[in-house]
Amino acid sequence: MLDFRPPKLNPLIVRLTKALTPPIIKKHQKVSEISVDDKSRQILSSVRNESAVLVPNHSDYADAFVMFLLSREIDATFNYMTASEIFLEGRFRAWKSFLIQRLGGYSIIRGSVDRDAFRTTRQLLQAGERPIVIFAEGGLTRQNDTVTPFESGVVQLCFWALDDLRKADQLKPVYAVPVGIKYIYDQNIWSDIELALSRLELEILPEKPLTDLQPYERLRLIGTKIMEVLEKEFRIKVDSETTLDLRINTLREEILQRIETFMEIKVDLETDFRKRIRLLKNTIDAELFKETEELSEYERKVHRQRSEIFRQFYIDIERLTNFITIYEDYVIEERSQERFMDVIKRLENEVFGQTKTQSLRTAQIRVGQPRNLTEIYDSYCQNKREVVQEVTLDLESSVQDLINTMTVPIEGQMDFSFPA
Repeated sequence: MLDFRPPKLNPLIVRLTKALTPPIIKKHQKVSEISVDDKSRQILSSVRNESAVLVPNHSDYADAFVMFLLSREIDATFNYMTASEIFLEGRFRAWKSFLIQRLGGYSIIRGSVDRDAFRTTRQLLQAGERPIVIFAEGGLTRQNDTVTPFESGVVQLCFWALDDLRKADQLKPVYAVPVGIKYIYDQNIWSDIELALSRLELEILPEKPLTDLQPYERLRLIGTKIMEVLEKEFRIKVDSETTLDLRINTLREEILQRIETFMEIKVDLETDFRKRIRLLKNTIDAELFKETEELSEYERKVHRQRSEIFRQFYIDIERLTNFITIYEDYVIEERSQERFMDVIKRLENEVFGQTKTQSLRTAQIRVGQPRNLTEIYDSYCQNKREVVQEVTLDLESSVQDLINTMTVPIEGQMDFSFPA
């Protein structure tokens, strides 16, 4: 069980880190700069010292760094709700935890009733000294221009904070602010795409060089080969005429149902598969970070053994996130180098366990109109679940709209020779 890590904001460390961050993010996250329009700056300035939750999409590991750069850009300070495992990763865990907390971060165990995290969020919103950054998708999606369903818990926390403010007779505005982040490559990355395709081909198609084919066909053949390997591994038989989309759906469903059966999770099979993936992640996290202090030694032993089994499912869940959330026409729908590289990165994660592409990107940021939840607080008191769901869907839609407004600023996109 991870002890709760509260925010321990240190203004001096925040200022120092802001000064040092840009070159570090450029080197390690491949983000050369952030781009924020004037309207977004004005909106952020209006809530910088208010009770507000900033709700960005979460497509990339760089997102948290980008939000920190955003605070630097507008000369503000944020708090950050941070998944517990972030405090445990890497060789320098103690130092990382120290820094995250001094920058305003605090831990939350996903998929559990983390009372410490909930209480801290409510207290921060009551104080209203600075915005809180919360990724409502509940985890990394690797979908640069598609928003996955938002967790309703973010909005619920805001209304709970309003409950606290009302009890203290201090009712005031509490804002939910949609934020869209989209990564755009700084230049034409054809050479990087060519190199990435060649690496993948060498790894999984060494007997069949494909350099005489067009890039899109090469990408499709690589994806098909990976599907064949996974179908064999999971003992799935497919007809030669089966479409790639149907094969992807079949494999995804097989993996989901296997894990759900083991974990004794009962879900409606019509539920959006992205919600099912998130539920699996949350269930694993809840098991791994389960409170064990009051258990007997034998019970702890059983829990450790069970946790090791649960931990092994991370591989398949990562596979679902990497590869199987893509559909056949994902690339040709938009025909951009961003989507092409988006697929390549997922295939690299599947094949190599990491992304090997190192092209520099600009993080475009757009901020939508803040939703003053205090204005609908009376409606919430009358119908809590419905209002929470309505606001959650509205935020999700707003973030998607913001992402859709961000276009690729490169003239003369490369010819991938897409099918007509």
